Amino acid sequence: MNQTGAYPGRTGLSPVLVLLTAIVLAVLLAGCAQSRNAATQSWSGVAVTDDSTYVGTREGRIIKLSLDAGLAQVGPYQVPQPDREQGFPALYGTPVVEDGRIYVGTYNGIVLSLDAASLGDARTFEIDGNDLAKGIAGSVIPHNGSLVVAATEDAGEGRLYVIEDSSFIETCRYPARNEPPAGQLWTTPVIQDGIAYFGDQSKRVHAVSITDCRPVWDRPAELGGAVVAPPVIAGGYLYLGAFDRAFYRVSLATGAREKLFEADSWFWGAAVTDGTTLYAPNMDGNVYAYNTASGRVVWTYPADDESEPVLASPVLSDGELVYASDSGVMVVLDAQSGSRKWDRRVGNDVRAPLTAEGRLVFLHSLDETITAIDLDTKQLAWERNLNDVK
Repeated sequence: MNQTGAYPGRTGLSPVLVLLTAIVLAVLLAGCAQSRNAATQSWSGVAVTDDSTYVGTREGRIIKLSLDAGLAQVGPYQVPQPDREQGFPALYGTPVVEDGRIYVGTYNGIVLSLDAASLGDARTFEIDGNDLAKGIAGSVIPHNGSLVVAATEDAGEGRLYVIEDSSFIETCRYPARNEPPAGQLWTTPVIQDGIAYFGDQSKRVHAVSITDCRPVWDRPAELGGAVVAPPVIAGGYLYLGAFDRAFYRVSLATGAREKLFEADSWFWGAAVTDGTTLYAPNMDGNVYAYNTASGRVVWTYPADDESEPVLASPVLSDGELVYASDSGVMVVLDAQSGSRKWDRRVGNDVRAPLTAEGRLVFLHSLDETITAIDLDTKQLAWERNLNDVK
């Protein structure tokens, strides 16, 4: 049942959510105790160009498929791994394609650039840190000739790296080598006007100039919980949720923060916005629509105690909000009212962010299946299991 005007006042968590929360917490805390080349999952979203899609896998492969039919266009690229017994490093961040190059970070701390047409001409940069704990879980962001990436260097420690794209040489990092690190980083920075904004697992949000890696606020914004979701910028503010179950806005100018509303569990996936309303998924199974003009949650869907957790970031398309539950059910809502239009099953364990290209929506599930859904026909456009791509 849809609820309008406020978030639901539930008092407990479902057994499914309690179990999933424990699993995710174990993953977050296990960085120093396991090889970064032995991941069993991949949460890479699908990158889309005019005629192709790109996605990373848990086996360290980058795969290029045709946009219209999901057919392999060139052979997959395999991320190198010197010690094959350790397995290949998983790819968690969504690839980014710009100016004919594809950029991605690996779970063992490699920034990688490839020619987008051939998946060749590889360039690499390795971050510093503990080989058993360092890694990149977000996307690598190209910006004005630089690459910006948030990286974990050791358990509980992370830094923002800025790399020159043409030479693949480090420009600077934040905090600097001789300074205490930030908290562990599992996020993707968002860049506006030459400033990178990102949160860490030590409950802080940072604003850093990518020219010299100097902070632009007097001090980081202090939140009440760890942050893994990328922030969203709208109207002079950052908007983001945290692991204290609260959704915040932070002033771009000063770093002053304000708690806007609370949910019943962690905010894991990034919110999306149409400019006035933010749509924030939560691990309590709901999507919250917060209107920045009225300053309130205008609807919550499905407002149900038994809802499946939502980790994947949703997408907007022609007035519709599309999200997927962790159990693999894709739901299409009217973005204004929050009413359900239709849904369908798309696979198991959807945790990668969704991608929309026109009226096609792409989903990557943990069984390594890419599903393309046509929102107009409500039918499957194509489906491809990446394990079958050679």
